[in-house]
Amino acid sequence: MSEEQKPRPVGRVVGRQYVPSNGSEGYAFMDSWCRNCARDKAMREGVDYDECDDNELCPIIAAAFTGKADEWRELEDGTLICTAYIEADQPIPVRCPKTRDLFDAMPPNAKAHRPA
Repeated sequence: MSEEQKPRPVGRVVGRQYVPSNGSEGYAFMDSWCRNCARDKAMREGVDYDECDDNELCPIIAAAFTGKADEWRELEDGTLICTAYIEADQPIPVRCPKTRDLFDAMPPNAKAHRPA
């Protein structure tokens, strides 16, 4: 997965990091979220992970096995969520849509800097 496709927290992070207390809880979470997410082909389609390209595997799942899945959150009411979840039929964004393009386009009222 390229740096552009790696999930990043946006804005205020909600709740607290969810770390499953055992494998059954972890697999139940992955079954609810990862199995329906566009980020991981192996979980979504049952494809062997060795047959997937790096950009077809979600780094969050790997991070979860070491307790570092910051995107897995537990809200105050006990609800569990993944902040990086994208429905399976949706494209994975390659960058934050709120980030201004630095190279391809400039705002209409901006002037290009030209060295003297």
